[in-house]
Amino acid sequence: MNPRTLLVRGGAVLCAAMTAAGCSSNPPKQEFTIPKALCGVPVPTRSLSRLLPASGQKVSVNQVDGAAKGTGLCKVSVDSTEVLVVSTERITMGSSAQRILLHRARTGDQKSTEGGSIAYSDHAAVSLIQCRGSGIEEEDISTFIENWKPGRQDETAMKDLMSGYTAALKKQQPCLKKDD
Repeated sequence: MNPRTLLVRGGAVLCAAMTAAGCSSNPPKQEFTIPKALCGVPVPTRSLSRLLPASGQKVSVNQVDGAAKGTGLCKVSVDSTEVLVVSTERITMGSSAQRILLHRARTGDQKSTEGGSIAYSDHAAVSLIQCRGSGIEEEDISTFIENWKPGRQDETAMKDLMSGYTAALKKQQPCLKKDD
């Protein structure tokens, strides 16, 4: 038998073995609908899609409002497995997004954007909105996003998700007036 015939037969056997093992040329796909908002805040769905698992049938978002106005937690699950968490809280002024990310996600390998108000890595991000000015409660609003397996890690998608989320949150004017 010539080497070419062996190569063709070997390829056919490998292909048949992969098919028998459940492998196919069709990549896994997201059968679920990507949420357009998390915790009542619009999100860039393309970035969120790149962080959620590559395959799955159903996505669900469980929102728990916090004790303080404008605070809360959203848990995103795919096929009943929690894969992403978004939390927003009001904090005392003075911390930085980088310090919060280091403390909450235990990641020293991080980058920052938007003048340091956003810190991110491939699996987590933090943003700070500073509330300052006449008649405004002086505080910071911290948003933390963390992605867990089987979610996918993607530094650019995490940065884009946090940037879009923070911009949409700012449009909602989350800073409290001193009378609130």
